[in-house]
Amino acid sequence: MNDDDLNELIDAFTAECEEFLQSMETNLLAMESAGLKERQAAVKEMFRAAHSIKGAGSMLGFQNVSAAAHTLEDCFVILRDRTDLAALEPTTVSVLLQGVDALKKITIESVQHSDVTTPDQTENLEAIAQIFDQFQAKYGNSEPSPVPTVSQSTAPETLKQIFEHQVPALFNRLETELSQAPEADLATTVTALKQVYYQLSGLAGMLQLPDFGKVAAALRDLIDSPNLTLQRLQSEGWAIAQNLQTARQQILEGRAIDIPEISPSPTPPEISPSPTPPDSPRLSDSPTPPEISPSPSPTVPPSPTLPVANPQRPTIRVDLERLTELVNLVGELVINRTNLELQESELRGEVKRIRRNIVDLNQFGGQLREEYDRLSFAEWRGGNGNSGLVKLAAAETELPMIANGKSSPLHAHFDILEMDRYTEFHSTAAEVIETAQAISHSATKLDTLAMKFERSTDQLRRITEQLRSRVMQLRVVSFSRAVDHLPRALREMCLTYDKDVNLLLVGRDTKIDESLLDALRDPLIHLVRNAFDHGIEMPEVRKASGKPASGQIEIEARHQGGQTIITVADDGKGIDPEMIRRKVVTKGLATEEQAQEFSIAELYDFLFWPGFSTTEGVSDLSGRGVGLDVVRTNLRTVRGTVKVDSRLGKGTSFIIKLPLLLSITDALMVKTDHNKIAVPLDAVEEILHIKASEVHIAGNQPMLWWREEFIRLVRMQDLLEYSVVGPDAPSPDPLTQEEIPVLVLASTEGMLAVAVERLIGQQEIVVKPLPPPLSKPRGVLGTTILGDGRVVNILDVDDLVGQPGVNSSIAAVSGKVQEIPPSASPSPQILVVDDSYTIRQLLSLTLTRARYRVVQAKDGVDALEKLQNGLDCSLAIVDIEMPRMDGFELLRSIRSTERFAKIPVAMLTSRSGAKHRQMAMELGANQYFTKPYSEAQLLQAIPKLIHHSII
Repeated sequence: MNDDDLNELIDAFTAECEEFLQSMETNLLAMESAGLKERQAAVKEMFRAAHSIKGAGSMLGFQNVSAAAHTLEDCFVILRDRTDLAALEPTTVSVLLQGVDALKKITIESVQHSDVTTPDQTENLEAIAQIFDQFQAKYGNSEPSPVPTVSQSTAPETLKQIFEHQVPALFNRLETELSQAPEADLATTVTALKQVYYQLSGLAGMLQLPDFGKVAAALRDLIDSPNLTLQRLQSEGWAIAQNLQTARQQILEGRAIDIPEISPSPTPPEISPSPTPPDSPRLSDSPTPPEISPSPSPTVPPSPTLPVANPQRPTIRVDLERLTELVNLVGELVINRTNLELQESELRGEVKRIRRNIVDLNQFGGQLREEYDRLSFAEWRGGNGNSGLVKLAAAETELPMIANGKSSPLHAHFDILEMDRYTEFHSTAAEVIETAQAISHSATKLDTLAMKFERSTDQLRRITEQLRSRVMQLRVVSFSRAVDHLPRALREMCLTYDKDVNLLLVGRDTKIDESLLDALRDPLIHLVRNAFDHGIEMPEVRKASGKPASGQIEIEARHQGGQTIITVADDGKGIDPEMIRRKVVTKGLATEEQAQEFSIAELYDFLFWPGFSTTEGVSDLSGRGVGLDVVRTNLRTVRGTVKVDSRLGKGTSFIIKLPLLLSITDALMVKTDHNKIAVPLDAVEEILHIKASEVHIAGNQPMLWWREEFIRLVRMQDLLEYSVVGPDAPSPDPLTQEEIPVLVLASTEGMLAVAVERLIGQQEIVVKPLPPPLSKPRGVLGTTILGDGRVVNILDVDDLVGQPGVNSSIAAVSGKVQEIPPSASPSPQILVVDDSYTIRQLLSLTLTRARYRVVQAKDGVDALEKLQNGLDCSLAIVDIEMPRMDGFELLRSIRSTERFAKIPVAMLTSRSGAKHRQMAMELGANQYFTKPYSEAQLLQAIPKLIHHSII
C-alpha cells in the first residue's frame, strides 16, 4: 500500500467519522421529543457509531480518537443500562452533545497532526473523561461483564470475515515491501513497514487479540533495530510474515495462537500472486482455546477501511473539472439524441409520402394499360367485325409490333383476337408499372430501416437516461448534508434566549450538487438565526396574539423547472414594510418622497444591503446588518438568487433559487409572439382550451374561473421583458381567438393562468443557464437547444408569477410593466469609463445585477463632459489606455476640479506593472484593479469606496 492508498483510507475514515458524529448528534437531539422505544433505539445507534469510530481509529493508528470514542462509548453504555430513558433530563443530552463535540475536535486534529498529542487534544480528552466521571458518579459503577471465550471448533463469524478478507491485503503489502526493498533507499521501506505494523497492531487491539499483537510486535522490533541492513530486514521479515500467516490460519480454525521459533530464511522467496501463505509446519491443536475479550458491543462491526476490506470494489479519484466536462458531454448527448429523433420523424414522414406517390404511380400505370386496350378494341366492339379488323390492322401499321414482330410470318394465319399484339405504348405502360413495383419494394426497405432507426433511437434514449442518472449521482448529495447541523444550533439558541422553536426539515433527500454545500451552509445559518431573532416572538407575545407558545421554522428543498428551490419560512410576526421605509429615510438612502414610491419588493431588497438592519440595538444574534448581506453574497457565487415574501403577523419566507449543474427536464413547447418558448412541465398545473366567453373582466384585469376560484389571466407576451426580432406581421392576440390555449402555472407565489398563441407539444430539454458575467433576465431560467439547432428560452415560472406587473391590472396589448424611473432609485450611481464596448457592457451587467445604477462613457473626454453636465455619481471606474483622453489625464482633471475631487476613482486596466499602479496612486486613485477582474472582489470593494466618498 503506497501513500496515495493510505491517504485514501484516511479520507474514507474522515468522511465516515463525520457521518457517525452527525448521526450521534441527530439522535441526541431527537431523543428529547421521542418516546421510550425511540430513545432506546437511538442509544443503541449512538453506541454502534462510537464503537465504529473506535475500531476505525485503532485500525489506522489514531489512538487518541480510539480512546476518546471508547470513553464516549462507555457513556452510552451507562445511558443504556443504568438510566431511566423515560425520564431523560435535558442536561444529560447537553453533556453528551459536548462529548460529541470534543470527539469531533479530536478526530480533526488527529488527522491533521498524524495523531500527535497536542494541548488541545489533551484538553478534549480530559473533557470526555470528565463526562464519563460525571456519569459514573451520578449513575454508579457497573459490574464488569464476563469475558466470553472463543469456540474451539470455529472462530466467531465476524472474526472470520475480517481475517479472510482484510488481513490478506495487509500481508500482501508486507511481502511486497520486503521483496522490493531497495538497499539505497531502505528508509522508505521502513516507513511503509511501520504503516503495516500500525494497522496490524490496531487490528489486534480492536479485536482484543493480544497474542496476535505479540506476533506483529516482532515487526516493530525489527524495523526499530539500529544499524538495520537489507539482508537482515528481508531474512527476519520473511520469518515474521510466515508467523503472521500461521497465526491467521490458527485464528480461522479457532485454535490458540502458538508460534514456535523459526529460523529466518537466508533469501526471500518469490511472491505468489495468491494471498495464501507459504507452507509452514503444521502445529498440533491446542487443548485449551484462547480467551478473547470482546468489545462492549455484542457484535464487532465490519471494519470501516472499505478500500482494503472489499478489493472487488476499488475506488479512484477524479478531478472535479473532468467530472464537470463529463456532465456537460451528457447534456450534449441528449441534445444530439433529440436531433436524431427529429431526423427519424422526418424520415418516417418521407417514407409515408413515397408510399402515397407509389400508389398514385401504380394507378397511373394501370390507367395507361386500360387506355391502350380501350383504343385497340373500342371500334371493333362498336361495329362489324370486318370494318373493325381493317381499322385495327391500320392501327397496327401506325404502332409497330415489338412483342412478336420477328415471328409475324408464323402468326400470319392467326386472327388479332386469337393472338395478342404488343406495341411500344403497351411496353412503356408495363415498364412504368414495373418501376413502380421496384420503388415500392425500396420503400418497404426504407420503412423497415425507419423502424429499426426508431428502435435504435428508443434504445439510445434509455441508455442516455441511465447515463445521465449515473453521472449526476457522482456529484450530488442529499440536502440533509446542508441542514443536519441546524437542529443543534437552534437548540442552543432556544436554551440561551428562552424561546421554544421547532425546526421542520422537508425534502432532506432532495439531491443537490456537492459543490453547492459550502455556499449554502452560511446562508442557511443566517436565515435560521434571522427567523429565530426577528421572526419568532417570545412565548408570552405569541400566546397574546393567539398563536401557540412554540414557534416553527420550516426549511424545504425541492426541484422545479431546472432549479433547486429552498424555502426558509417561519410563523412569526412578519416584516413591517413601513419600518423598512422609515429606516431607508433615516439612513439617508432615499428622500421621503422617493421612499413613498418604493414597492414592497423594493423595500424588502434593502434588507440585503450591507450594514442595513431593522433592529435598533446590536446583540449576539443581530443588529450588525451583515447576516442577509452574507446570504446574497454567497448565493451570487453559485449563480443563486434570494427573495422575500412576508405577511405581517403571519410569518416570513425566504426563497432561494439555485441552478442545477445539469438539468434534463420535460418541457411544454408553446408559441407566443412568433417565438417558441419552453415552459417546465412540472410548473404546469393544467392545460385548458377555453372559449372567449369564459373570460371574466374585473376592472381591466381578465380573470378565469378555475377550480372554484378566480385566478388572473394574462398573455404570455405581456410577461416577458425582452423582445426578439421577428416577422413584420403583428403579434396575434391569444385572447381574441375563438378557442384560447391556456396554461395554469403553479409557483410559490400562487396560481396564474397564461394565454398563449399555440401549443406545440411536450419535449425533453437540457437546461443551460446563462454563463457569467451575463445576468439572468427576469422570467427566463435559461436556454435550451432544439434538435434543429434553434435556441429557445426557458421560462422561470416563479419570476413570472411573482413580478409586480402580474399583481396589478394588465395594460393594452403592447403595454409592458411600468418601471420606476432611474431618478427614484436609491442605489448609488457608478460611472464606467472604458473605450471597449464589450468591457463596458459586461461591467454594467455586473453592477446592475448588484443593484447599482450605471452610466457609461467611451473615453475620458466623454466622461468629463458628463460630469460637467451635472452627472451625480458615487464612484468612477476608469480604464487607463483610451483615445482622446486616457485614464491618467481624466483622473488628474477630476482631482484638480473642486466639484469632482471627492468622487472615488478606481482604475480598471490590463496594465499590472508597478509603474502604472504607482502613477495612479500618486494622481489620487482610490483602488487599482487589473483585467481580467474578479467580480466578487470588485463587488466587495465598491461599498467601501462609496462609503469613503460619503465620509
